[in-house]
Amino acid sequence: MSNTDIILKMYEYFGTGDMDKIKSDLFHEEIVWNMPGHHPLSGSMKGADEVIAFFADLFQAGISVDNVHFGELDNGTVVEKHSGHGESEGVQYLFPTCTTYGIEDGKIREVQVHTADQHGVDRYMWSRFQLKGIAARLAG
Repeated sequence: MSNTDIILKMYEYFGTGDMDKIKSDLFHEEIVWNMPGHHPLSGSMKGADEVIAFFADLFQAGISVDNVHFGELDNGTVVEKHSGHGESEGVQYLFPTCTTYGIEDGKIREVQVHTADQHGVDRYMWSRFQLKGIAARLAG
């Protein structure tokens, strides 16, 4: 299986909701998924459980993806370009995105998301994921 095939398989499993297969068959035990920004989903998710939880939140964000293209660099890194789309509070968002996937031992080891409109992503995510009020946060 080529490195690009590994990423395509992840998309296939994600589309069917088979997170167990993604975790067992495709994720390296030390996977790190880096999401840039200043919003509730940004940061570095470490380990399969954190990445799967991130996927669940990303699904709830209501972003659809199209115009997906893949390429593979000489060092085996897979580069994915896609367009993300979302709507929140009557505003349409377009997220031109590039994601790089480092593969190690036939599994996804390190992922870096790159976006052309970080401020738009931040605004969108904050509109979709609200913090609890201070009293509720202190009580929790």
